Amino acid sequence: NTNAEKVVACLLLSQCGPFSCSPLPLPVCGQAALNTRIVGGQNTSVGSWPWQASLYWNGFHMCEGSLINSMWVLTAAHCFSSTNTTGWSVHLGQQNQENVNPSHIILHPLYNSQTHDNDIALLKLNAAVNFTNYIQPICLADNGSTFYSGTETWVTGWGDVISPRSPVTLQEVQTPVVGNGICSCLYEMVNITITDNMICAGLLQGGKGSCQGDSGGPLVAQQGSVWIQAGVASFGCVETNYPEVFTRVSYYEDWINFTIATDQPWNVGPMPQPSRAGQHFPALLTLSLSLMSLCGH
Repeated sequence: NTNAEKVVACLLLSQCGPFSCSPLPLPVCGQAALNTRIVGGQNTSVGSWPWQASLYWNGFHMCEGSLINSMWVLTAAHCFSSTNTTGWSVHLGQQNQENVNPSHIILHPLYNSQTHDNDIALLKLNAAVNFTNYIQPICLADNGSTFYSGTETWVTGWGDVISPRSPVTLQEVQTPVVGNGICSCLYEMVNITITDNMICAGLLQGGKGSCQGDSGGPLVAQQGSVWIQAGVASFGCVETNYPEVFTRVSYYEDWINFTIATDQPWNVGPMPQPSRAGQHFPALLTLSLSLMSLCGH
């Protein structure tokens, strides 16, 4: 059984049904008034993603994050070697309009650096930020949310673009969700387990998505006029047949709300399904049972 056959088997499993949506609350989050709507990405217009945070350590951009209320930033646990806040600062606003130091770094207690599971962290800021058109909180997916295969999402960040030099302008790229069944099947080839705590997104041909320096950044989807964070960038770097893997935000609603005792972030859900099953992968009339068996289906 070759890896090429296994990739085909994974693609054959790309199926999803259509999406329905329950009434949407009216949160004061996920609003990007200036949004007219990374690697392989494009420059954003100023104010398009007002929750985007850049995490600096000793003056260097290290990771991304997302503002979830006036005092807290959501990011990835693997960005930190300890919970010591010395040297860290959070830059907010498209042109780094406001810089705030964190007072606390809180890693998920079950974070596993070997398996990448529970790769999520919270930064408490030492002062509340003022919301403007350029600084706004993102809504978080609630624990009943499902982001179906093919759902269009956006990844944003200042991380690597081809070369080690980071861009001076925030980058954005649109990318589809890849179902966990397919994603798990692909990553089995390199002995990496995709858990229910993870969500995958990316183009299987590679070339566009998150990469080094984008770690901790938000994976967001739009529902009506509201933007909802589905994931936190964890690992993967636009390699062919390996989607990027994100920590699934909806699984951590209770932990986030427990950690943030007051001024809790807004949770929104559920997300609607795409109108066409498997719209980002070829639709094949015949499924090969022998190929599907390679992935244990």
